[in-house]
Amino acid sequence: MVNIAETSEKRLFITSDTHFGHQRDFVWKSRGYSSVEEHDTMLIEIINNVVRPNDILLHLGDFCLNTKIERFDWLLSQIKCQNIYSLFGNHNNPHEKTIYRAAMGNKFVGPFPVETYPFQYKNMVYVGHYLEAILNGQYTVLCHYPLYVFNEMAHGAWMLCGHSHNGCPLSRAETTTGKILDVGWDGHGKPWSFEEIREVMAKKQFLAVDHHFG
Repeated sequence: MVNIAETSEKRLFITSDTHFGHQRDFVWKSRGYSSVEEHDTMLIEIINNVVRPNDILLHLGDFCLNTKIERFDWLLSQIKCQNIYSLFGNHNNPHEKTIYRAAMGNKFVGPFPVETYPFQYKNMVYVGHYLEAILNGQYTVLCHYPLYVFNEMAHGAWMLCGHSHNGCPLSRAETTTGKILDVGWDGHGKPWSFEEIREVMAKKQFLAVDHHFG
C-alpha cells in the first residue's frame, strides 16, 4: 500500500495515455497537432508547466510506444518532474525491455516478466500493473483499465484509470454514477491535480453493482 500526502512543496498530479512517439494520426491529430514530433514537444511543455520537479506525477500507463530506448531516455530527461510513478498499460515498449536489461544486465536474453516492484529507472518508478493507494487520505484504486467493481468501492474508494481516451461513458468526468474517472490526456489535456479529481469525485455517486453491496 502506497501512502502519499501532498504538501505545498510536493503536490500530486495524475495522468495517463500520453502516447509519446505514437505515429498514428488518430492520436496526435485528434489532439490538435500537425505531427507526432510537435505532439511530443508540446505535451512535455504542458507537463513541465504544470508539474514541478519536486512534485509527484502518477502515470497510469501508455506513456510511450514505437519508441527506442534512446528516445525513451530522452523523453524522461525532458520531463522535469523527478518523481514519476508509472503503471503498465497495454503499450509497454520500451518499458519492459528497459526493466529487463536493468534487472538482468548481460544475462538478458529476451522478453519475460520481471515482476519486482517498485523498480526505479532514472526519474520513473515502476509500480506494476495495479495499485491500491492512500492519496491525501483517500483510498484509491489505480489501474490502466477501468474497473467496474473494485476494492472498497462500497466504502467510498475511488477508481482512477486510463486506456479509453475518454471514450468510455462509465469513466468520464461528467458521469455521476460510480466513483470512476479516466484521468487520461484526452479528457483533460494536462495532468490532473488531486484537487481537480476531488471536485469531480464529489459529484459522483456510489454505485452498487453486485451482491457484495446488498
